[in-house]
Amino acid sequence: RDWSVTGVQTCALPIYRPLAFESDEESLYAITAKLLGLKAVHSEVDLIERLEKGLTIATVHSLRVRANLSDAEIYQLIAPRRTLNRREASGQLLSSEEADKAVRVARVTARARQVFAGQSAYAAAWLRQPNTSLGDRTPLQLLATESGALAVEEQLIGIEHGMFA
Repeated sequence: RDWSVTGVQTCALPIYRPLAFESDEESLYAITAKLLGLKAVHSEVDLIERLEKGLTIATVHSLRVRANLSDAEIYQLIAPRRTLNRREASGQLLSSEEADKAVRVARVTARARQVFAGQSAYAAAWLRQPNTSLGDRTPLQLLATESGALAVEEQLIGIEHGMFA
């Protein structure tokens, strides 16, 4: 059958087959949620709804353990020790800013794990390695700001597409 329109030959689109990391278990949101110790996060909307309800200090503990972060890295990237200790002692939820920071660290860590084919040790090492294209800073240091996180995510996209070694 000829599907040409004004002389242009068209063809049927290939059948879409999801990549391994696009499955529900391996989606960016699922990995991010797992790092934070959250359940049933399958989309950005689910994550937003969880943030709106508030995150507990347990999410920070989960992130520290599952992403292999040191206490110093948690205090630098999310909140000072004193603040986190106070929130834990009083049972307070994280502030929206602290929750956003925790999700940012988890999201970029999850993305690194995806790019490096689930090799969490390699992803963790990459996040701690100074990078000349990031101003000789480590990707982890740049996660202190959203702009820095975007720069790190751009690096990961470049690596995924073979643009950076």
